[in-house]
Amino acid sequence: MQRSDVSPSGGQRRYLGVAQDLLTAIGRGDYEAGARLPAHGEVAARAGVSRATAREAFLALELIGAIEVRHGDGTFVRGRSPQIEGLQRTALDAPPQELIETRLHLEPLVAGLAAQRISEERVDQLADYLAQQQDLVDQPERVAAFVTLGLQFHADLAPGCGNSLLADIVEQLVDVERHPLWALINQRGLPDPASRQLQVDEHRSILTAIQSGDPDCASQAMRHHLDALEQITFALSGREEGREPA
Repeated sequence: MQRSDVSPSGGQRRYLGVAQDLLTAIGRGDYEAGARLPAHGEVAARAGVSRATAREAFLALELIGAIEVRHGDGTFVRGRSPQIEGLQRTALDAPPQELIETRLHLEPLVAGLAAQRISEERVDQLADYLAQQQDLVDQPERVAAFVTLGLQFHADLAPGCGNSLLADIVEQLVDVERHPLWALINQRGLPDPASRQLQVDEHRSILTAIQSGDPDCASQAMRHHLDALEQITFALSGREEGREPA
């Protein structure tokens, strides 16, 4: 198991890096669906962390539905289907469903304002994030870094709206330090190059609309992106399966 690009060294919770490494290993096929994962002690030794930290990593993965614990038998990888519809508030994080609901209300507004107010320098920075994400699409061992770039795209877009209060709220919503489970859920929702390419394309649609100075198109592109994220991540019942192009 390799170290994640998003390591705990930046002040992040140490268990998050361990959990991301395990998700990366699952994503590249080291552990197939139904496979037994190594014990906490073995994972801790490989990652250079305590057993308690390894246990927290396993708990986080269990909460997002990536693994299941069979008492007396071990810990096993689940299938790729989302299993987190019933996730409630935990000691590790705010409920991810509340995060996406809040983002769906705020970020389309932020994108629309950014289309009228964003600076060229900020546009260039966002384009650089897209270029870096594009380079990582076909690198399964770098999914954690891909996810971090995606969240940073949203965080750095927010100040472009010209409203510091809105920007601060959005930045908090996508902050991995505040919401570590959110990063894991995003990573779990990007299991293959096609899903990662789709995220890059949706981010590019948002940025193109902002660059064109069209607030309605920018808001629509952002809503399309977040709605897709919600459907893929949570498999919410009662939602339309089809999506209109942004």
